[in-house]
Amino acid sequence: MSENELLIEREKLLGRLVEINWYFMAKKYLTTIAKRKKFLTILEKQITQEASASNVIFVEEDGDVYICMIFRAKSIVKKVVIDVLDENRKPVQPNLQAGNVYIYGASGTIFQPKVKNGHPDIIDSEKYGDFDA
Repeated sequence: MSENELLIEREKLLGRLVEINWYFMAKKYLTTIAKRKKFLTILEKQITQEASASNVIFVEEDGDVYICMIFRAKSIVKKVVIDVLDENRKPVQPNLQAGNVYIYGASGTIFQPKVKNGHPDIIDSEKYGDFDA
């Protein structure tokens, strides 16, 4: 597996097996299975606390901020996509006229949750950008 490849694992989260997609910067920072499992424990607590208020959760771990996009089918978590927040640019850029927000990951990902009618609820939408050079 090359350094830039997506790591896909199936891990237990909220009592179910869930597909976890680790982008290469998240994988670079959370290098061992033990570190990733510890991270998922923290993420699970945040998902439980925030219920279904948002499909994007930010998790801070060891001074790094991770973007976690949660994909649900009804109230069941099916998939989680994880990257490190890109601190080399303004990582969260709202476009209120268009009703969307761009969140930039350090692996070159662009998360594009949409805001419904100016309401703060965020709905599922994910877009992948080109990798930053």
